[in-house]
Amino acid sequence: MVIDPRAILSLCLTSLLLVSCVTDDGQGPPGPYVPAQPPVVTQPEPDPEPTTDTSKPSQGTELVLPHTQGRTLVRIALLLPFSAKSTALQDQARSMLAAAELAVFESGDLRLVLIPKDTGGTSAGADHAARTAIEDGADILVGPLLARSVSAAAKQARPHNIPLISFSTDQKVAGNGVYLMSFQPENEISRIIDFASKNGHFNFALLRGQTAYGRRVEKAMLRQALANGGSITDIEIFPRETNKMRGPASRIAHTVEREEALDAWQLAGGIGDPALDPEFAFELPYTAVLLPESGIRLQSLAPLLPYFDVDPRKTKFLGTSLWHDESLYREPALLGGWFPGPDPQSMEAFLGSYQRAYSQKPERLAPLAYDAIRIAGIISEADDDGQIHIRRDWLEDENGFTGATGLFRFSKNGLVEHQLAVFEMRRGRFEVIDPAPTAFDLPSF
Repeated sequence: MVIDPRAILSLCLTSLLLVSCVTDDGQGPPGPYVPAQPPVVTQPEPDPEPTTDTSKPSQGTELVLPHTQGRTLVRIALLLPFSAKSTALQDQARSMLAAAELAVFESGDLRLVLIPKDTGGTSAGADHAARTAIEDGADILVGPLLARSVSAAAKQARPHNIPLISFSTDQKVAGNGVYLMSFQPENEISRIIDFASKNGHFNFALLRGQTAYGRRVEKAMLRQALANGGSITDIEIFPRETNKMRGPASRIAHTVEREEALDAWQLAGGIGDPALDPEFAFELPYTAVLLPESGIRLQSLAPLLPYFDVDPRKTKFLGTSLWHDESLYREPALLGGWFPGPDPQSMEAFLGSYQRAYSQKPERLAPLAYDAIRIAGIISEADDDGQIHIRRDWLEDENGFTGATGLFRFSKNGLVEHQLAVFEMRRGRFEVIDPAPTAFDLPSF
């Protein structure tokens, strides 16, 4: 008899996730996961004041299933917006939960128990989810997604000395027990500017949106260009409306200066194509331009530069990991452009496992959830009394971890550093032109 491995995985995951019954409303997270009826859980005594209590709730309050009696367990609370108003957030949450289930199954670590909690996509929901997770005996919190929710959950976790691995990109919420698992724009800009500089580009232009993300990109780019002995000659900012991109694109293309140079060339007797005439005295002050956009906005922005005579064959177009989008294959202006992204070999292994288990592609943040759950098992240690301790010194190991997103490590201030590959946009594919490093540079003494 041939047994479908997906059926085995489904059965195992259902058994592992029986604890998912304890959520904010007692119903479990929305979606296809139908948890069993929970056992009766003794309600905890009111917590002492947070300023004086640095321990977890007593053992008697922890969620214990009959088949786990007597076993040392690592309880991992997964705080996600299962019932958020945004359907996009709901989709992310369901896919991240599926990835977390997969991580538990593939780890083979029988100590790991998931406790999914619904934050509802709000700070109040995150506060409640974190508090009830701690009451259920969570050893570590994974999530939430949004910065305001992370701050709320952290207020519950810190008094009990419980670490939190979140998926926010807002660096202001990191530190003091909060770690950011997400890809940081500073990390990506450092990688792409370093690579471009090694390949002869020292003068850069930046065409960015009027967003917090754009401001972070600009600050990181200024710092990294200077570190490589280069400079940013042009910065143009466009509003959120795509129909207002033309003005900034025209200015960064130096359209007025180009037309003035063309008029002077024609007055001097220039004939034919000025680009073929060495007497046509006009050059852009930069050799590479960064476009930190994605999707439809990038498809609207990128063609404007060739329209205003910025030739992508002469001026290198650069991007961020937002470019790793198959819908961009069809944009001619981006062909030959460079951008950073996760190690493709590690990512492909995860994508294959996820596809085989669930017969669908994961959402964008699912690999991060997979890695966070795997880490939780690695950094947990039981003492002689069977109590689980999360080793922050292991979490902050400077050698890092290898997961679905490649090699990464956490700093003591809670920020993450990913080792990234550099891709080139080709017709119908992304080509790795500089592989992700396989180790971190460690300090020497």
